[in-house]
Amino acid sequence: MLESTTTEHKYHYDHNLERQKKSWAVFLLSLSLLLFIFTFVGLTTEFSERINEFLIDQLGYTNKWSTSFGPDWFLHINNNFSSLGSAPIILCFLIIAAGYYKIRKQRKRFSKFLSIVIGGGIIMQILKIFFAEELPYEPIKFLTTTVSAFPSGHTMMATIYYLTLAVFITRWQSKKKVRSFTLITTSSLIFLIAASRILSGAHTFTEVLAGWSAGMAWLCFCWMLERYVKKNRNMV
Repeated sequence: MLESTTTEHKYHYDHNLERQKKSWAVFLLSLSLLLFIFTFVGLTTEFSERINEFLIDQLGYTNKWSTSFGPDWFLHINNNFSSLGSAPIILCFLIIAAGYYKIRKQRKRFSKFLSIVIGGGIIMQILKIFFAEELPYEPIKFLTTTVSAFPSGHTMMATIYYLTLAVFITRWQSKKKVRSFTLITTSSLIFLIAASRILSGAHTFTEVLAGWSAGMAWLCFCWMLERYVKKNRNMV
């Protein structure tokens, strides 16, 4: 049923349930921030180097000039997965989502979705600028070049976009199996995108973990903010 024709209704506020959700949000936010700090201070560097050594031993470099792992066909597959976290692809998906929500006349829901994704993109760019060793002189290069490899932008934006999309989908699914399938599939896709960034030589494990943890931290913050607003409005 369209949102425009749906009557808003009061709901019985379950304090115990909301307290559990808040506890989970705080726990995940704290864990994500802790992992990001670990990557920033270098606690994951040694493990990241061991992963690189393992990949070199098992797959080798694509050629003597590259930093990617595995043969050409393997690199091609990884590049395809990486593209799913790129700005052009996510922008295309956002346009598709905008069309869908416009047809469904669910502008408020799309505005929330858009705010989470764009807000995450802004946070990502701020982090890259903050950790950049050298900044470009021309403003346009902030958008057309990689300012910093830390954190992984593809991983961070894939985490934000696809998990947000999955949550928006599962909220209106009554069957637990459907919700579980959606979240597991989405998590697997994010894992493949993150792994492809390492296997293609674009990022280290540390940079990818930083991107994932930063994305999760932003989502947890948005989740807590949403619960706070709903609690005050006492509305679903």
